[in-house]
Amino acid sequence: MDADSLTNRLAAGLVRVAVTAQTDTVAPGEEPKIERTVAQQQMLLLLARRAETYRLTELASLLGMTVRTAVSTSGALAREGLVQMRPSPSYAPDEVRVILTTKGRAAVPELANWADALLGEVENLDEAAQEKVLNLVTDQIAALQRAGRIPVTRICLTCRFFDGYAHPGTNLPHHCHYVDAAFGYRELRLRCPEQSPPAN
Repeated sequence: MDADSLTNRLAAGLVRVAVTAQTDTVAPGEEPKIERTVAQQQMLLLLARRAETYRLTELASLLGMTVRTAVSTSGALAREGLVQMRPSPSYAPDEVRVILTTKGRAAVPELANWADALLGEVENLDEAAQEKVLNLVTDQIAALQRAGRIPVTRICLTCRFFDGYAHPGTNLPHHCHYVDAAFGYRELRLRCPEQSPPAN
């Protein structure tokens, strides 16, 4: 996995946790300032991280959504004028480009100070630090999923093939029984097509 992929996955994970935490801070009986779905807020935050466009499939992967959900989410934001959706050079439907508009940038949800600071520093962290933060973020996402506070996504920690710390004391502490291979923090996935939840 290259450094850019690690950085992007870490940022996407932070966005998921940050939006959930922000939603949780709304006092009982108090209405959120902007009535948008968590998925829409996450997409706005991720789009705000860089000036260039994202491919629709890239957004879906980073946010742990299906392409169909990403189409629905970006379409809703486009109808509000918050994003623009442009055809790809190949005109492939799944490769539509999504870019934040000026109106969209003004609508990006405000984050708690910790999340804002971390997102700003993600690209400046060395790989070892990014791996540690990604591990913490992945654990937090799994905990939020178990508590029913965010939708279940295809992350390693909630997969029946995941065997955490099967190889303690090594650089590849975890084991995936689907591919029968050890792997480390850098390979922890927030969205895996082979992910299978444990049997009840």
